[in-house]
Order: sequence, then C-alpha cells, then structure tokens
Amino acid sequence: MRPLPFRLRAATADDVELTYEITKNAMCGFVEQAWGRWEESEQRARHWENYTPDTHRLVDVEGAVVGLVAAENLPTHLWLVKLYLHSSIRGKGIGSALLALVLREADELGKPVRLRVLRVNTRAQAFYVRHGFQTVGQTPERIFMERPVRFSVV
Repeated sequence: MRPLPFRLRAATADDVELTYEITKNAMCGFVEQAWGRWEESEQRARHWENYTPDTHRLVDVEGAVVGLVAAENLPTHLWLVKLYLHSSIRGKGIGSALLALVLREADELGKPVRLRVLRVNTRAQAFYVRHGFQTVGQTPERIFMERPVRFSVV
C-alpha cells in the first residue's frame, strides 16, 4: 500500500496545544483501559511539562496536521518517544512510512531503535513486531521493544 501523501514539519513551542490534542486523540482510550480514566488536567500538565519541540515533527496531510512523531538520539540508541496519528487517518500507510524514516535514521547512526507501548495497545505492539521489533522487557502496564540496527547495503 502506498501511503497517503504527507509532509513533515518541525514542531515549535506554539504547537504544544495541537500536539496535546493529537496525543489525546491517539492515547485517551488506551489510558482509560490501562488506568481507568483520562484525567484531563493531569494529562495536559504532563504534556506541557514534557513537550520538547526539537524532538517532534508534525505530519501534515493536505494542509491539516494529523499526527506527530518524536524521537530522541541517545548515546546507545534512538528512542522512539511517540508515533501518534489521528484516528481518522490510521490505516492509510502513514504510520509505516513514518516508522521507516525513523528506522532509516537509526540505521544511518548505527543504533537500535527502542520504544515502549502500553500493554493494552495490542494493535501498536503488532505494528512494531511487523517492522522488526522484539519485546525486551515488560512492566504490568508497558511493553518495551527494540529493533536492532540494520545496515543497508548501498
């Protein structure tokens, strides 16, 4: 499947509310399943506290921001912090295309990609397994996954 055409743009400090709304759309149901409720004020405060525009890229489809991807280049690995798409745009190949960009970046750096996913989000777990991730750790609420570095032959 060819992904729906999209553009990436760097996030700015002004995008904090937009990224919160994308996060809420993507994660609210899973947070409710895992912890019983989405506490708006708590989630909003956590988002504002942890939002780092320099690690976020926004996904634009036909002039509308419909998702975000955030990754941090750490000394031993690339940490995929977020890959969130609005529910209306999922299943159109954009997630796979975004993940491919992250994986390519990690391979160019010679680093594995690590992430964590909520245990209740089995669809995301299956998505990452399809893209070469393996479970490397668990807590009662989260699954930790890693995709080893793969060097491409040029």
